[in-house]
Amino acid sequence: MAYHKKSFTWSPTVSQVLTKTCLINLKPTVTANQGPVRLKIDTERELQFSNDLSWNWHKSWNIPNLSIKLQLEDEDTPQWMDCQAQLMAVKLNQDGVYEEVGLEGVTTQELVDGKAFFSGVKFNSTTYNHQGHKFHLIILLKSANNIITALESPPIFVDSRKSARDEHRQTQFIQPFEPKYLERNFCKKEKHFNDVIEAPIENNENGLHNYLTAPNIRNKIKHPLFLALKFSKCMTIYHLRTMITDNHLIEFQRQLKQKQGQCEYIIAFQSNNNRIRKKIEETLTQLFIQSSVKVMERKYVDETLYQKLDYDIKSYYEAYNKLVEMMNSTNSESTMEIQIEEQNQQQISSQQGQFNRQQSNGGRKSAFRKFNKDFDKLPTKNFCEFQNEDSIQKKVKEEEVIDYGNKMLPVNIQNLFFQEQLIKYYLFQQQYMINLLSQQI
Repeated sequence: MAYHKKSFTWSPTVSQVLTKTCLINLKPTVTANQGPVRLKIDTERELQFSNDLSWNWHKSWNIPNLSIKLQLEDEDTPQWMDCQAQLMAVKLNQDGVYEEVGLEGVTTQELVDGKAFFSGVKFNSTTYNHQGHKFHLIILLKSANNIITALESPPIFVDSRKSARDEHRQTQFIQPFEPKYLERNFCKKEKHFNDVIEAPIENNENGLHNYLTAPNIRNKIKHPLFLALKFSKCMTIYHLRTMITDNHLIEFQRQLKQKQGQCEYIIAFQSNNNRIRKKIEETLTQLFIQSSVKVMERKYVDETLYQKLDYDIKSYYEAYNKLVEMMNSTNSESTMEIQIEEQNQQQISSQQGQFNRQQSNGGRKSAFRKFNKDFDKLPTKNFCEFQNEDSIQKKVKEEEVIDYGNKMLPVNIQNLFFQEQLIKYYLFQQQYMINLLSQQI
């Protein structure tokens, strides 16, 4: 289920913000006697929006200029109009407290006549560097050390490179893996001075950390089922107790590929070492940040709502072929849709190109061009035939169809070909599901 774009709306907040020096309570500590305080915020333009990431922005880009205006019911209160406005970027921690992540640029402005303007401000970190947490912007209005009001923005996904949004890069980690790799032994090799030290990768938190950080292991398998089976002592998959499905492994794979919407599974990890725990959390969150499956520390899992998924190496062997078929069918469908969309775009571009060439050659072609004569020298009877404007438009339209109909024919044939292939594919899928149901019965 994709999120639909809504306006970039600021809303009041009374949360707590943990800064580098103190804990700030955003609940107002002073109010105007004349009535409620209203803070109007205008942005020069909206941030980017996509169905996958919702609101998103690039770390190296300036945040769109922000202008704020303080409004009071009683305008005869100049002392309230000369206060400070502070712009902050925060992330929401698991304990419900915001933590400041920092901004670059001038983030504090004095209100002059009740107005302030923020320009040239950037994020100084990314969502990936904060274990997948999206950021919120907060505008804090204060007088001395007193909080007047605070507004927060919707969550914003901040990245630092284009590849962070590459769908292929995100989906390659959820492709089903061959079961034989579950029985393979791995070791981490590191250079220490002039010696090469080998550290065996065992079924514990150190082993999981060594596997994720081993420079000698190429093309690591990072599928959550592989990690949960290989490192079962520190990683577990949970599912909602109320959910009903015939095969949890197949349903988990389907929801793992799902980008948005309600998910019924949790990837849980645990570690008593803060350094290792932070590295594991950061890696797992970066891998599955665009998936609807949640990643969290095991101690935060509510086991009254969730229970451990029952799986082992044998069950994965049994489900492997079905997992591959499901992923292949999904990828084929996506590829077919992309190809059809590309063909449609090519057709639109071709039509636009022909229209532009027609315009550059003197605008719309005249219905009189076949005479190859000056308009004044046309025969009278032919001129009378074209006196009616509707007749002129009809003849022009007919000539344009004759001129350009043949040129568009190859594109239309290609579209018909892809549509035929898509119909065959859907018929194959339908037959496959019928066979699958008959086997289960």
